[in-house]
Formats: sequence, structure tokens, C-alpha cells
Amino acid sequence: MYRSALIIFVLLTTFLLQSCFTAVGTAVVGGAIIYKRKAIENVISDQHIESEINNAYFANGELWQQNRVIVSCVNGNVLLTGEVRQPALKQTAIQLAKKVAGINQIYDEIAISTPVSIFRQILDASITTIIKTKMIFSQNFDPSSIKVVTNDGAVYLMGVVNPQQADKAAEIASKTSGVNKVIKIFQYIT
Repeated sequence: MYRSALIIFVLLTTFLLQSCFTAVGTAVVGGAIIYKRKAIENVISDQHIESEINNAYFANGELWQQNRVIVSCVNGNVLLTGEVRQPALKQTAIQLAKKVAGINQIYDEIAISTPVSIFRQILDASITTIIKTKMIFSQNFDPSSIKVVTNDGAVYLMGVVNPQQADKAAEIASKTSGVNKVIKIFQYIT
């Protein structure tokens, strides 16, 4: 009983901290300035794309059950991570995502395997929170245009940045405990 309560506490704390750091970042940078590289319309469009893809996955019972696909979208670029049990389900996930309007490109990082455990998911959420925190407190670095996605120890960095910001973000992520690899999926401003 105690162990279950502890696990739930850690999970909730991790997710709450992620939300808090987003709020802190917004407050520190300023609500109007945080989207200086992306118009608010792009943010809403990205959220709509994520929602549409997730709805399509939910409607497909075979894909939804005993599989785990995570959808992330930045500036119309969609990252698919997670795990599915069969190659055909991976293709189904990609095909369903392609049907959603407004997508520029799809990055397929779905593994064919058993979905990771809840403990691994908690660890991944913690890694994401730590990286975002390091970015917020890093000098001469604006993390507002970077989205961090962690799955099974792999960290995916997305956003619209200049090459120096991309390198700094990758450095911060690579020096974080528990990170196996860092994958940059950036659009570059020159």
C-alpha cells in the first residue's frame, strides 16, 4: 500500500512540476514574448494536430490497446514516439497521422516492442523536467522555443531555433543523468 502511494505521489509530483516550470517560464519570459518565434496561431494549430492524431488512434481499437504512441507537434512537424507490438500497427499509426491536415513533416521514432513500464514513463517525465529546468536557469539561453520529449531514455528536441541554441539545448540534454541519446529535430533560423 505504501509503495503504491509513493509511486502515485512521484508520478503526480513529476507531472505537476512539468506544468509549474512551463508556468514559471511563461511568467519569467512574459506571456506575449514567449511565442516570439511562433505565432499563437501556430501553437493552437500544433495542439489541434496532436489532438486529431490522438483521436484517430483512440478510434482505432487495435492500435489503442496494449500499445503506446506519443504524438508531439511543433510548427506543423509531428514526432511519433512510443512502442507498438507489431510492424503493421506502426504503419497504421503513420498512415492515420498522415491523414491529418496541416502537417509539414512526420518524424517516425516508434519502436516495435512491448510498451515501456509505468516506472520508465515516470523516469522519462523526470528527465524532461530536469532538462527543462536546466534550460530555464541556463544563462544566455531562451528555452521558450524548444519542446523536450523523452521516451525510453531518448531525448528529442524540437523547435525553431538558431544553430547555437540547438547545440546548447543538445549539450544540456546530453549532460543529464539517464539520457541514452539526444535527437535534434529543429527548424533552423539563420
